[in-house]
Amino acid sequence: MSAPAKENLVLVNAFLTNSLVLRGLIDYLGKYFRVHFIDLPGFVRDIPPLSEISLENYASYVRRRIDELDLDSYLLGGISFGFAVVSHLEPGERCRGVVAIAPFLDSRSLNLGLFKKSAYSLLVRLTLALDLPSKVWNHRLFHWAFHWYSDYPADRVESLLTEMEGRTFFETARIILTHRRPRRFQDLPHVLILSHSDRTIKNAPLLELFEREIERLKVVQAGFDHYPLEVSEDYFQSRFSQQDIHDIIVFFRGFPPVPFS
Repeated sequence: MSAPAKENLVLVNAFLTNSLVLRGLIDYLGKYFRVHFIDLPGFVRDIPPLSEISLENYASYVRRRIDELDLDSYLLGGISFGFAVVSHLEPGERCRGVVAIAPFLDSRSLNLGLFKKSAYSLLVRLTLALDLPSKVWNHRLFHWAFHWYSDYPADRVESLLTEMEGRTFFETARIILTHRRPRRFQDLPHVLILSHSDRTIKNAPLLELFEREIERLKVVQAGFDHYPLEVSEDYFQSRFSQQDIHDIIVFFRGFPPVPFS
């Protein structure tokens, strides 16, 4: 008997990531799914930024891309900020379930102190109010600060600074720091993937909310960082086991989990 065909997995990137950064994750998941990775506009040079940046407009873009793929069925996944985007679109009848990877829901999801969140918000608002996103983003002092502040390797920081568009960075940061209106969850099976080592998102409130709002829910505890230093296929394989992926596939097919072999 032949093995079941791989399920389509549409996956939307997180803030400060793209398909270049997450190539290792895409390759790893590609062993088990047909992965259709959607880079949000302005996160890579090949995709022009939105004229007006909002969660709703990001969601409309993702909806158009899914329509273009014309998949018979698919799972809809969002990584961190990408989950906030997919939660703002109507997935349609072909969507069989939702995968939330370290999901961002609103600014209250962030594991940030009040002072740090307020300082970031002020800097972002000033940059936007003075119409300086492009100048700041391309300034060598900002590049130096980005390198100094980020834990990412230098070559990855340079790649992000090269690929991402400045206004997209600041407008999306504004959404993340100020958004307080999470959308209702779709009436679909959900897999919630959390990480015990995540220092960016508050896991406990997320878990409580998902368990309260979603009837058909599977929770997976993984071991990856929200913004991992290592992004190779081997890293994700070591932090996100084959058994977990097997159980997710079985969950969406509507059967009880069985041991992976």
